[in-house]
Amino acid sequence: MANKGTSHGPRNRRAVALWLPAVALVVAAALVQPVPALAQDDDGGWEWRATIYAWLPDIDGTTRFPTGGGTDFTVDAGDLLSNLDMTFMGALQARKGRWGMFTDVLYLDEGASRTGIRDIGLGPNENLPADVTVDVNFDLKSWVWTLAGTYNLTGNDESPVDLLFGTRMVDMKQRLDWRFNGDIGDLPLPGRDGSSEVSGTNWDAIVGLKGHARFGTGDRWIVPWHLDMGLGDSDFTWQAMAGIGYQFGWGAVVLNYRYLDYDLDSDASIADLTFSGPML
Repeated sequence: MANKGTSHGPRNRRAVALWLPAVALVVAAALVQPVPALAQDDDGGWEWRATIYAWLPDIDGTTRFPTGGGTDFTVDAGDLLSNLDMTFMGALQARKGRWGMFTDVLYLDEGASRTGIRDIGLGPNENLPADVTVDVNFDLKSWVWTLAGTYNLTGNDESPVDLLFGTRMVDMKQRLDWRFNGDIGDLPLPGRDGSSEVSGTNWDAIVGLKGHARFGTGDRWIVPWHLDMGLGDSDFTWQAMAGIGYQFGWGAVVLNYRYLDYDLDSDASIADLTFSGPML
């Protein structure tokens, strides 16, 4: 089973998370799109900003599916996924003075059917025999929820820099249905066809920075950015986003690139997940 993060121990990952704020101030890259306040009192009351977005990420990661026959299938989601079945994505931010809170919710339901494939690992280090292929149905459902407090470090509403501190949850369920073609011989499997399902939920503490800059006539062009890192149930997780947008009277339209990475427990069924792609 692939484990991209095994060269970095948990102690090193914790050290990285501790110096995140300093690095983020220098590197600064991507999340909340600024849009006009939905409601703001003249006396300095609560200000609300809402975002609805579309993010169609490439999903890459390694999953080990137990077959019940003394061995496992190792599957790379990036090699199988091809279409989106359902999604919901949105963010909400509230602020009063320098303090605020932020939440972001992402739901993805993706699936694919493939025939005659051979890119499935069998057991820890064994490939399929040369004359055997597999027909598969693969389904992935995932929730990613961020809930955090914020503090405006600059006190500037036009080009703010906010400290972000909170938690992120990822909940994933993957199902694999398979059917072998060819002579499977004495392979340690329960039968020519079958199905298996794995799932997991991880909570991680995160810290980071986010903000946006403005430029151009009337400061209508905006550059949002976000960077966070954390750990907890995951060995290590980090997220980055940056983009460019234009402010209209009713709101803003922004095009970002977003990257979310999870280094999970090497002994878990689901490991090393990555979400990456453009976001509108």
